[in-house]
Amino acid sequence: MTDRPPTIVEYGAFQQPPSLLFRDYLAGSDRIAPFYDGGRWDAPALHAAADRTLTLPRRRRELCEALVRQQEARGAAGAASRARELVDERATAVVTGQQAGLFGGPLYVLYKALAAIKVAARLQEERGAAVVPIFWVAADDHDFAEVRSTSVLDDAGQIRTLRYAPRREPVGLPAAKVILDDTITPLVAELGRALPAGLHRDTVLDMVRAAYRPGVSLSDAFARLISGLMPDLVVLDASDPALKRLCAPVFAREVAEDSPTSRLAREIGGRLLGAGYHQQVPVRSGFLNLFLFLEQERRALGVSEGSIEVRGVGKRLPVAEAVAMIEADAGPWSAGVLLRPLAQDVMIPSIGYVGGPAEIAYHAQIGPSYRHFGIPRPVLLPRPSVTLVEPAQARVLDVEGVALPDLQADPETLLSRWTRVAHPEVEAAFTRTREAIEREMAVIEQRLGELDPTLRAATDGARGRALHQVQTLHEKATRNLKKRDQTRADRLRRTRDALLPGGSFQERGLGVINVVARHGPAVVDDLLARIDPWARGHQVIHL
Repeated sequence: MTDRPPTIVEYGAFQQPPSLLFRDYLAGSDRIAPFYDGGRWDAPALHAAADRTLTLPRRRRELCEALVRQQEARGAAGAASRARELVDERATAVVTGQQAGLFGGPLYVLYKALAAIKVAARLQEERGAAVVPIFWVAADDHDFAEVRSTSVLDDAGQIRTLRYAPRREPVGLPAAKVILDDTITPLVAELGRALPAGLHRDTVLDMVRAAYRPGVSLSDAFARLISGLMPDLVVLDASDPALKRLCAPVFAREVAEDSPTSRLAREIGGRLLGAGYHQQVPVRSGFLNLFLFLEQERRALGVSEGSIEVRGVGKRLPVAEAVAMIEADAGPWSAGVLLRPLAQDVMIPSIGYVGGPAEIAYHAQIGPSYRHFGIPRPVLLPRPSVTLVEPAQARVLDVEGVALPDLQADPETLLSRWTRVAHPEVEAAFTRTREAIEREMAVIEQRLGELDPTLRAATDGARGRALHQVQTLHEKATRNLKKRDQTRADRLRRTRDALLPGGSFQERGLGVINVVARHGPAVVDDLLARIDPWARGHQVIHL
């Protein structure tokens, strides 16, 4: 990795920046304070959150036993040791999480985990008590379309998207119930062919094969790969029935009180709109923020007239019966987006949560629910946003005088701009010609107008035709120059695909596996040393 220091690019330089709500939170604007209990996310705020979270009694031994069992099942001895530390009543945690994406998911998964590790290490040193980094795998999530694919750059620098297509589509199944079939084996082989040859490719492919194999659930495969890359990170599979038992009181209250999370989120959603922000989670009336796995599918739950309707099966349950079911076995139940943070923080002594722009936004609607349920609210830490620049890409940017935000333009616009920069003498000649036509035709228009005012319009038309001919010639020259410089043009296209794939942030367009396979597992530690979890803009890190 180069010694070139990271740089920060303001979000305003990008055409599609995160939401105004997220940017105001990042900047610490006073406008967001009412929605985030003040909105501070510095070290003092985290220390204050630690003091608050320790006031809530938790079933720490049960939590530790479940987490240790999960880590040991993956062979993550370091993470198991960290999980044991949570039994100490002074121990706290910094949490992050994500859906179980194919082959580790998008790059921002890595940045979330690294931020949690780095913040936890700093807080542990300052507090003199264990602060454990935890990655919450959303194993109950059932949006298969969002997690079934990932993208890498092949040997030619082209984007290759790999898509898991099992023999049977897992409609309505949570990730923990999606069992990889034999089609995963050729997909891993396809990944090997897509990745460029290098010192680390085969080592990383072995890690992928060990995690993503027939008979393993999608969530467990993801957890195993993340554990392998960051062996001291405690990776939590939220579908574990032992952990669900710790969340049961929150689930039961959501049912017994007719979804207080929905009611409170709806109220604060109106306030967000009134403040000029958006409402991240439109709240549907008559629904619980809770799901039930029934008849091989994750079912939405409606609530009305003292009973719970299990959508899609025509089944209704009295509220008291549903509460009794949860208390007897919380395993089949799972939290929706507005309830999940409460379930997380009722069982984990969280002091901070590392979340992306959408998560920070929906947390604006959850604050009153924390108070209603009596759960201390952790500090929300914006997930680092990062673009990784390899040496070859850095050389292209330097030589062509192009900055990262410039790459947002579509390829043709970008190439036209680059051609003009690369051939200044041609641009200068056309500029002088246009200026000369404008200048001389203005003189002619004045002289002829003095002789006959009706000639002014004819002069103006002649000027337009002349400028049009010059513009046509300019466009032809630009196309010709592009053809002559095709090699450099292709290099610029590859650079754009690598740094802003499809015009979007690299962290969303490329997968974790793309970087790890190209640079080796050691790149994770390199990035841990260089990433800044406190940055208030987009980080550009040179590898």
